[in-house]
Amino acid sequence: MSDIKVSERAESKLRAQHHAYYIRRLITAELLASFGHSEKKLEAHIKKVTEKISDPEQRRVEAAALKELEENFEMWFIEKERDRVLEFTSGISEHLRAANTIWPTYMSEFEERRLEMDRALVCCNKLQDELQYIAETLPADKNRYMAIVLEVEKEFEMIKALRQSDNRFLKHLKK
Repeated sequence: MSDIKVSERAESKLRAQHHAYYIRRLITAELLASFGHSEKKLEAHIKKVTEKISDPEQRRVEAAALKELEENFEMWFIEKERDRVLEFTSGISEHLRAANTIWPTYMSEFEERRLEMDRALVCCNKLQDELQYIAETLPADKNRYMAIVLEVEKEFEMIKALRQSDNRFLKHLKK
């Protein structure tokens, strides 16, 4: 056990990596919850769409048909989006891990390390875009996504700071 107080320790260079794992856990929870799909919101949408139909029997038939269509679409959509979101989320940690395995001695290694961090940043942006699209497409509580989006933004800033701190290697690189 270290005698150094937690408040006096230097910040870990793997903080971004651990935060990427935290985001993966948040995303996994959302995937298990089908992106917060809300039956109540779906019912409200169907009611709104069919409220102009005056005949109660026709309204019921139309509502049932619309519900079946919506549910089929949403299950298909959720299935497809799960794969994409999982790919982007795992991409962040994969590229960070790849970057962290490169301790540059030559400029080409420095550039490869930087490229891996750039790829992690791209995954952050893709993940945010995908979450935005899902929130706008599914009848779900959009506020559910805000916490994850904020964590992804935090990750993005951590990776940028890590890239900036890598400039310390430049003066020691061999040609």
